[in-house]
Formats: sequence, C-alpha cells, structure tokens
Amino acid sequence: MKVVEIFDSIDGEGIRTGRPATFIRLAGCNLRCSYCDTAYALFGEDEPCEYTEMTVGEIINKVNPNYRRVTLTGGEPLIAPDAAKLVTRLIENGVEVNIETNGAVDIVGFLKKVPDSKKLFFTIDYKLPSSGMTDKMIWRNFENLRPRDVIKFVVGSDEDVREMKSVTERLVSVYKSMPHVFIGAVYGAFDVRKLVNIILTEPVFKDARFQVQLHKMIWDPNERGV
Repeated sequence: MKVVEIFDSIDGEGIRTGRPATFIRLAGCNLRCSYCDTAYALFGEDEPCEYTEMTVGEIINKVNPNYRRVTLTGGEPLIAPDAAKLVTRLIENGVEVNIETNGAVDIVGFLKKVPDSKKLFFTIDYKLPSSGMTDKMIWRNFENLRPRDVIKFVVGSDEDVREMKSVTERLVSVYKSMPHVFIGAVYGAFDVRKLVNIILTEPVFKDARFQVQLHKMIWDPNERGV
C-alpha cells in the first residue's frame, strides 16, 4: 500500500474530536477539491507525491496499541486496492476504525468486503459547490449510512449553504434514524459566526453539530503529521 504518513495525534473533527488515535494517510485521490488541504497526498502526472510502499502487516505494526483507534484517511483511502484487507485486519485486532471518505467512492460495495462491526464507521463528505466536486457525489452512499456514521459538510459560500440545506432535507426524508451531521467552514473562507447562526435558525439542522478543525487551532494550519 502507498502510505504517505502514519502518526499519533488527536482527532481534530467529528465524533472522536479530541481523542487520541493513530492516523494512517494513504496516497492518491479521485477528486481535486478547490480547498484541498492535503495536496501532498495526491499524485498524478503533475503531482509528485512522496509515499512509502508498506504491507498491511507493516502498517498494522505502526498502530499504537494504547489507543486502539485508527483514522484512515488520504487522499481517498478507499481507492487503495488493499483497503478492505487493512480495515478487516484492524477490526480483527480490536481497533476502532474511522474511515474518512470523500463521497465519490462506493461505500456500499466496500461494506460487503469487511466485517459487520460496530468498530467501523465512516466520516463521509458531501462535497458542496465551492469544492468543484458536487457532481461526483454518489447518492446511494448517503442513503445507506448507519446511525453511527457521520456526514460532513464543509461550507465555503452562500450557495453551499443552500445546497447543504437541500441535501439535509432530502436525507431527513430517507432516514428513521439519521446519521450524525457535522458542519464546518472552509478554513478562513466563510464566517463561522454566520454559519453557527444558520445552524441555530434553520430547523433542518436542529440535530447537526458545528465543528472547527481543532488540529489547525493547536498547530500551524499547514503543519503535517499532527
């Protein structure tokens, strides 16, 4: 597997915010979001990316046994050929796995390849218009989430707010028990006070949670390995 970095830190966002975990960042992504903050994990013709080839066993040996929590991220981790094998091995070892995925890879098919375990959950992005990637979203991903999964919206414009509201209303009509919904702003691009006010005043967001990227408040926003 092509591994960009493995490091211990606290989860900076989502339902495990502030909790220690081992981060496994894999190389490569099928999207090119306008605000991507991990461009160093992309590779293509004009995108040199430094990574280390590692086996599943070698990766697992780097997981901190004290935490037994992994955040599998990228890039886009689910495009890695051995992603299901890695996740299966982690779950078998008693590790809780959070897969950060971009909404443009089929998670329904992926779930058929891994154990049905409460130790696995997704944090899945719905890419809003400012990302430039909205048309790449696979809608059935968002219709087939479990209550423990997380849908993440990152808002960068008023158009994003309108799209987020429309998507959330559609999802509320689908689910008896909604997945977690987390809402944040593109770093430095949208007024967070305005975003909080939207969450407070729009009934469809009554159960949503506002989030900041905690790691960017603790360390330099461009620092790697944190």
